[in-house]
This record gives sequence, structure tokens and C-alpha cells, in this order.
Amino acid sequence: MKNLYKQLGLEKNATRAEIKSAYRLLAKKYHPDTGGDNEKFLSLQLAWETLNDPKKKAIYDKLLIHEDSYADIKNKNWSSDLKNNSTNKDQNIKDWIKKIYNPINSCITKVTKPLNDEIKKLSADPYDDELMDAFISYLDESRKKIEKASSLFKSQAVPSSISSIGLDLYHCFSQVEDALDELDRYTQGYVDDYLFDGKQMMKEAKRIQLKMNINKRNISF
Repeated sequence: MKNLYKQLGLEKNATRAEIKSAYRLLAKKYHPDTGGDNEKFLSLQLAWETLNDPKKKAIYDKLLIHEDSYADIKNKNWSSDLKNNSTNKDQNIKDWIKKIYNPINSCITKVTKPLNDEIKKLSADPYDDELMDAFISYLDESRKKIEKASSLFKSQAVPSSISSIGLDLYHCFSQVEDALDELDRYTQGYVDDYLFDGKQMMKEAKRIQLKMNINKRNISF
């Protein structure tokens, strides 16, 4: 089991403020947009999401107490894996694509594809309660899909050899999540800037999705 505290350069007794400060510093250093390391940045994201959530942190801290036992089990697994290392790596990639990438990619499409039609329906009369309720329902259902995608993403580690695709996937559904927040703000006050920003964020999510789908097709086994 990876020591998430060590990934952030911290001890187990680190305070929440220390965790937040360390994460921000390292995230800035390793962010891909500034030439950082994709795999390192993805690991930092996952460490932060665990240690920043009190419930997840409590569970993780309990598991960390038994780290030696988990390490022994993993070492045994690694010893047997070395016999067919290349085959196992390929299978791990295939499993991750089937169980994680494909379902999340599908969730993203189910949110982004109907957006323009939903906005078009609402534009007939944004102040009509029935039309607005229908749009809010779309946002609520979309948010559930993205929450499901987020949970699924955390359930299985991204194979290191395709970490860039994993990072794009994370950025994609995070972008959709932010877009939904902006669109929700629009429904609360009819400020067009929120609607515009939400649409632009969805457009960026589609761009990321197209990029990662191309990269995924180019994976060689």
C-alpha cells in the first residue's frame, strides 16, 4: 500500500493545514501544464482526495497501521508476477480500460452530448418553471453520473504505462463536474456568464475526451 503521507513529503501525524500546503506546493511543481510529470501529478491528486476527506483519511490511517502485513502480501504477488511481467502489464491495461476507462468515458458522453439540446429547450423561456425544472433535472442526473465516474476512477489504479490517459480521463470528468457547477449557478440567478462558462467548460471536456480517445486507440499490447 502506497504511503500517501510520504508522497506529500509528510509524516503520518501531519495536520490538515500541512497536508493542504504540501499538496498545493507539489501540485504546482508537477502540473503537466508547466512541464511536470503526469504520473506524479495523478498520484498527488489521489493522495489529496483521500487525506482531505475525514472519513477516507480515517479508513486509510487504520490500514496504514497494518502496512507491513499488506507489504508482505504484495511482495508475494510481485514475486509471482515477475514470471510473466509483460503479459500481466498488458492484461492490467486491458482490465483498466474495460472496467474503468470505458464506463467513465460513457458517463461523460451521456452528460455532454445532450447539453446543447437541453439549453435549446430552456432558451424558449428560461423563466418558465416547467422548462427550468426539466433543465435542473438534467443537471441533477448528470451530477450523479459524474459522481459515479469519480468513485469508479478511484477504485483501481491507473497502469503506470498509460498514466497520461488516466490523467486526461481525470481532467475530463473534473472539467464536466466544474461545468455542471457553473450551469447550476445560472439556474439560481439567471446570470448569463455562468451559462457561457459552463458551455465553454463542456466544450473543453469534449476536446480532452477526443484527445484521450485517440491516444487510447494508439495503445499497443
